[in-house]
Amino acid sequence: MTNENVQIFDTSIYKSPEYKPFRQQEWPRPREEWDRIEHFKGKVDPITLDVVEGGLEAAVDEGEAAVELAGRSTIIREQHDYRASICTVDCNNVTSVSWGASADAVRAHFPLEEIQEGDVFLFNDAYDSHGSITHLPDYCICVPIFHSGRLIAFSMIFGHTEDVGGRSVGSWPTTSTSIFEEGIQIPPVKLYSKGKVQDDIYKIVLRNTRFPDTMQGDLDAFIGACRLIERQVKQLCDRLGADIVEAAMYKLMDRCEEAVRNVILPMFPNGEFIGEDFLDNDGINLEDPVKLKVTLRKDPEKIILDWTGTNPQTEGPLNAPNDGRFLSKWVGSFLAQFAPGTVINEGVTRVFRCELPNGTVLTSEYPAAVINRMQVWFRSFGAYGAALAQAFGGNVVADNNCVQVYGVYGYDEDGKPWLYREVFGGGSGARPYADGTDAVDMVNDAKNLPTEFIEQRYPVVIERVALNLDSGGAGKYRGGMGYVKDIHILTDGNYVTYVDRTAFNCFGVNGGGPGKPGGTWINPGTPNERLVQFCQEGIPVKAGDIIRVTTPGGGGWGDPLERDVEAVRMDVLRQLVSIEIAEIDYGVVVQKQMQGLVTDYIVDEEATRLLREQMRKDRAPLKLINRGQYAEEKREGGKITFDDVFLPIGGNAVPETAGEQQLS
Repeated sequence: MTNENVQIFDTSIYKSPEYKPFRQQEWPRPREEWDRIEHFKGKVDPITLDVVEGGLEAAVDEGEAAVELAGRSTIIREQHDYRASICTVDCNNVTSVSWGASADAVRAHFPLEEIQEGDVFLFNDAYDSHGSITHLPDYCICVPIFHSGRLIAFSMIFGHTEDVGGRSVGSWPTTSTSIFEEGIQIPPVKLYSKGKVQDDIYKIVLRNTRFPDTMQGDLDAFIGACRLIERQVKQLCDRLGADIVEAAMYKLMDRCEEAVRNVILPMFPNGEFIGEDFLDNDGINLEDPVKLKVTLRKDPEKIILDWTGTNPQTEGPLNAPNDGRFLSKWVGSFLAQFAPGTVINEGVTRVFRCELPNGTVLTSEYPAAVINRMQVWFRSFGAYGAALAQAFGGNVVADNNCVQVYGVYGYDEDGKPWLYREVFGGGSGARPYADGTDAVDMVNDAKNLPTEFIEQRYPVVIERVALNLDSGGAGKYRGGMGYVKDIHILTDGNYVTYVDRTAFNCFGVNGGGPGKPGGTWINPGTPNERLVQFCQEGIPVKAGDIIRVTTPGGGGWGDPLERDVEAVRMDVLRQLVSIEIAEIDYGVVVQKQMQGLVTDYIVDEEATRLLREQMRKDRAPLKLINRGQYAEEKREGGKITFDDVFLPIGGNAVPETAGEQQLS
């Protein structure tokens, strides 16, 4: 059933009383322009389409490489927290890399006649970006691309800058209750007008950051990259003709739609499937989990994800001002693996649609705090994955870790601030045919910070980096491992965390066990040991303190007692699984044995056989979704509700409705 108030194809800025419009505003083109585009689409043959696709993707790749070379801040240059994209004149993304940047905000503030060649636009306003930028540190640069005097596209770069003001160093206050605490808000403005820099705008931007030098360098890198993309697209137009290139952009979206409609849509079974997931808390109300709920429906033409039942926007900064279009692309990107060779672009939104009630953590309303919005995004994958698990009888990937950000900041002897901040990886969920990936970052193409770089730039020493023992969820296929990092602090400072999955586990699927949550221990193993859980800021640390960061492991897949015994032995040998957990979770009796100076591990085959037989008799029924002990405690305490689906003996859940395909 579809709610009558849902505004699926809304073409205005109007909001219905209950549901957010799928897209805040459309950008209609004159009929003669559409006739021209349709005419030239007929002239774009498959080879030409591939040439244009390759040219656009290469331009985006080169733009991103340019940012990496020219950026100044650690999070941009070393950790790759930025994205490039190319949009059509009516603001549809035609490249596959970025879902965050969109030219809608520029079009909303500047009529076409005011957009000139040589202009460079800047904005970061989370509530005035039409779903493009959803927290303030993400600055977006947009450059219009003209050819022969006609606007044909936009090149865009958005990236997470080091600091944009607000109450905390790094502009990430974990207990903010209003966006005004989080930094400067910039609606779309011209940083360059017809090629001439607008110094007054630059001065305002650089005055509102604690690190003006790195901000200047990052913005210049973004601008240079957008101009590189602009130049590449113009060269493509010189070769093939601007009409052909523009028409090919729309044909790429048509091709994406066709792939999703003809290849992916038939995979989904008919029916209605509900998925839920939970975030630890909003950073302020620490005992109250935050729920995401989605109902997956398939009709003959599209897949609908209805997020009715999702938590209302929170007091703390765990909110995201999305629209249905952005979230459809975000969750729809999961589908790329099922249509190999197809660029998943704006065309996916024609088949894959999100319906979003107003005023939830996915559709927060001004001026709600939004700095921690990325946790909401990544947990939307969890809710979606739980729905898919029911739709496909458990043949889906188990739950993944989310973004884990930790940092230390302080002031040097001259009173200038410094900030060491790092985006950490964790374990990905196990698959129906393989273990999860260890210590993988959930931010696309992100990189870890090299130890040598950290120690040379910041007053810290990295004493240990290792995989987090026993963190991967048990299963026939084990969840990916989180990792552990010991950081020795050389000067007084303050510790900050922006995390999730420090209480809730990454859930296991189809009988698999949950992954181990993450967390931080200050001075572990000493009388002064302190556990830091959830998102926190301003935690004092002293010179000589050791900060031990641990990240979550991914959920397991399938019955742990069906895991290959040799695979368990190798996990013990590689120090991924302890001897104790090998016996408790997998029913494998492993014994340590010295061969000369070499430590080896052997399996007691008979003891293992007997133990597994007994465990099968004694254990409770396996679950389709195993959320772990913390979720059970919260349910018993009345903080959350969810229904368990138990697996029948020797089979998957809901076999009578599940599709036969495997989502992996």
